[in-house]
Amino acid sequence: MLRLFALSLPLPPGLLPWLQAQLPDGVRARIARRRRPGDQHLSLLAHAALRHLLAPLLGCVPQELPVRILPHGKPVLDTPRPDLHFSLSHSGERVLLGFADQPLGVDIEAIRRPVAPALLRQCSLPAEQDWLRSDADFYALWCAKEAALKQAGTGFSIGPRELALDAHPELGCGVRSAHPVLDGLRVQSSAPEPGYAAALCLPAALPPWRIEYMDPVRLPESRLDRAPET
Repeated sequence: MLRLFALSLPLPPGLLPWLQAQLPDGVRARIARRRRPGDQHLSLLAHAALRHLLAPLLGCVPQELPVRILPHGKPVLDTPRPDLHFSLSHSGERVLLGFADQPLGVDIEAIRRPVAPALLRQCSLPAEQDWLRSDADFYALWCAKEAALKQAGTGFSIGPRELALDAHPELGCGVRSAHPVLDGLRVQSSAPEPGYAAALCLPAALPPWRIEYMDPVRLPESRLDRAPET
């Protein structure tokens, strides 16, 4: 199984109470501490959708989905299901959710131009800078590296210059690193829509993949175990 879903703001009228009802009190309280309403809604959409889609596969209600947080912040299922993994990301007005039968990492980023030269140097290695010709190239690289760090569960405890991409990530590429948890991962970036970049990372060869767009209005009736729409 490999499924990726994108959802977007603004929230449809009347959906907010339903989203809140999918979450345990502690998660709702953490989201409520975000200062901007837009950030609250984005995080609420991400975590409520995740729990709603996964809960039927585990035979529980969304509020009781067994999730634990690893030392560097990666959320994982706290259940003996080696065939079920997830990753989530949100940026701008978009949420990206990934589900697979192996550990994965996904990332989505709203493209903000121009990219500061100092940021480019902080995040890329000289060999990568040979093909960084545009802001879009930078975001393809950034998403690919962040997806790899999410897959490995390290987050930014490992810096972006401590892993190297062996080709342009839009083509699909390998990750090289002195950190064994990262070395050999496979990653690919895409431009799913204007103004956004996204990436997927898996521990082995990447199969063909696409992002399915889910209208938040339809979220309450959506299920992960249904066939993708064509």
